Amino acid sequence: MKNLLILLIVLVTCSCSHYKDIPYFQNAAEYNGTGKGFLYDMTIKPKDILHIFVFSSSGDEIAGLFNNRERVGLSSGDRTISDQGRGGFYKYLVDNQGEIEFPEIGKVKLEGMTLEQASEEMKKRLAPYFNDNSDFIVNVRMENFYVTVTGEVKNPNSFSVSRNKMTILEALAQAGDMTIYGKRDNVKILRELPDGTYEVHELDLRDANILDSPYYYLQQRDIVYVEPNEAMVQNAKVGTTTRLWVRGVSITISLGSLLYRVLE
Repeated sequence: MKNLLILLIVLVTCSCSHYKDIPYFQNAAEYNGTGKGFLYDMTIKPKDILHIFVFSSSGDEIAGLFNNRERVGLSSGDRTISDQGRGGFYKYLVDNQGEIEFPEIGKVKLEGMTLEQASEEMKKRLAPYFNDNSDFIVNVRMENFYVTVTGEVKNPNSFSVSRNKMTILEALAQAGDMTIYGKRDNVKILRELPDGTYEVHELDLRDANILDSPYYYLQQRDIVYVEPNEAMVQNAKVGTTTRLWVRGVSITISLGSLLYRVLE
């Protein structure tokens, strides 16, 4: 009996993945970096929350007009919500039409723009309110850029992104990396589309060519899911079966012991 239990424990412990399924970038020696690489810039999407601050180095009082919270109204429904944010910025919700509503100038469509392009667009819209010799800037920053990592990772969670750029590897590192049971060749990225639906992309992290993939960089509110490999599934099956078997044996021994004492 004791030897049988030891054998079962060894079988469960040894049910692990093959080494070839574990390392990332297995063909790194063949990767020459001449793929379709690109410099990633996050773009604005509906439901983003933007911090927008207008600053004039020339002391132009008009800049305060756009940063004065008393002039920034709160809208209802699916319209822009504006309020004081962190570090002197003010928050604006991008609605389902990809627009914000800014004091004095009204609706401004920013969907599809990078933060730098949005800053230039806002500066162009505000220019008529300033003198020709005014030196002013518009600073646009993202408030709700976060990604979620779940599945076979050590610390599944949602993580804020402070620098408006995050790769799939950085997201996994934030979650403590995959466990030994994570499936490296089929990591799924769930990405919300403007109409509220989701699309699913799959990445093989064993292949160095993912560095050229347009999905190597994550977008705001992406969900990364690492599914369990076959070893984990088998271990779960063996674990359940073993627990039931041990419980059955324990009950049988207890009944046998009771009958032995009764008949003795």
